[in-house]
Amino acid sequence: MIIRLIVTLGIAISFAASSPQTARADAGEILGGAVVGGVIGYAIGRDQQKKQQARTTTRTTRTYRPGIPSTTQGAQTQTALNYFGYNAGRVDGQVGRGTRTAIERYQVSMGYPVNGYDFQPYQREFLMQGYYWATSGGQATTQLSGQPLLMAYRRQVQTGSALAAAPQAPTPTVPVVAPQEPEPEANSAETTTASLPSLFSGGTGGPSLANRCSGVMLQTSTNGGYTTLSNMTDADFALSEQFCLARSYAMARGEDLIQDIQGLTPDQINAQCSSYGEMLATQVDALSLSSKAEAETQVRKLALDSGLSPADLAATSKVCLAIGYRQDNMDTAVGSALMLVAMGEPAYGELIGHHLREGFGVQERRDLAMQWYDASLTALDAGSQAVFLPSQTDRPQLLRAAMVQAN
Repeated sequence: MIIRLIVTLGIAISFAASSPQTARADAGEILGGAVVGGVIGYAIGRDQQKKQQARTTTRTTRTYRPGIPSTTQGAQTQTALNYFGYNAGRVDGQVGRGTRTAIERYQVSMGYPVNGYDFQPYQREFLMQGYYWATSGGQATTQLSGQPLLMAYRRQVQTGSALAAAPQAPTPTVPVVAPQEPEPEANSAETTTASLPSLFSGGTGGPSLANRCSGVMLQTSTNGGYTTLSNMTDADFALSEQFCLARSYAMARGEDLIQDIQGLTPDQINAQCSSYGEMLATQVDALSLSSKAEAETQVRKLALDSGLSPADLAATSKVCLAIGYRQDNMDTAVGSALMLVAMGEPAYGELIGHHLREGFGVQERRDLAMQWYDASLTALDAGSQAVFLPSQTDRPQLLRAAMVQAN
């Protein structure tokens, strides 16, 4: 029986007014019925249109003096520095003297080379990983704050303590309505069968990717920086570094988009993304059993049957990719990356390759991982837009060299 999930959000009414009303295939009907892509994607698109109109109006009426550019990454860094007590001052995204001084305080406490103008990526990534962990339950668990909280996080990562794991996605708070089914008899055979657990279903369980990436960042710090083409001796570790870097960039991009969502609370967005992951769990499970072409075909069919626009699905997937990684919810993260590839953004296929190679959220299949790696890099060679570390022009060559050695 097809179960429709009806999300009772006001903004969904606006979207529903223009949504197709025709019958859909089973999987697409579930995804479309959840209105996940419509709610988040529509909210982002509407607000971005308003911002573009405001920028156009402003340009015709005002002339700005040049200054230090404000960036989302700068604001995120300032927020994390302030959270741990390094006092970067006002969060405005402009990396000036106050922020650089705060970076140096952080570098001193971590034992890094001290230079506020040379904030190495691995240093920032560990700071942000610690911040995500702390705000997702680490502070509540340890009852610490400021620098002692960050040091506690580092100790837990070094010792492999379970406390370093990020919590799973919260139970959705968005009301869901489903058709009522008659209750089965208490002693029926069907009840007994339905209660049996499946040991192989779902991709959310297993080891913590957040823990893994925090450990990788510490090792990178010990090594004095990221692996390069000229100094690569451990191809597997080089790929793990690039996995964690890509994960961080995906999280930053999603956090940026979340700022454009109007009319939804953070809890509602989290709940939408949790539901999104549940809708895509079957496709995620199938990744370890299907070729890349087969997996893409199935997800494209799902997207087409949903009736949602590619733009809405892509925007939703970028937001939910970030939230999935932040909450260590692999169904949401991997499913979102898979949808982005299906929606015509092949660079995100690199993430799927990493997941298949290391077995996070899916069964480990290094042979299939190479299909995703190769397709992603081939697309970049053909001019597809780079979404991870676009300024690092030799990154594709590093990934290819590591693929060859690791394989």
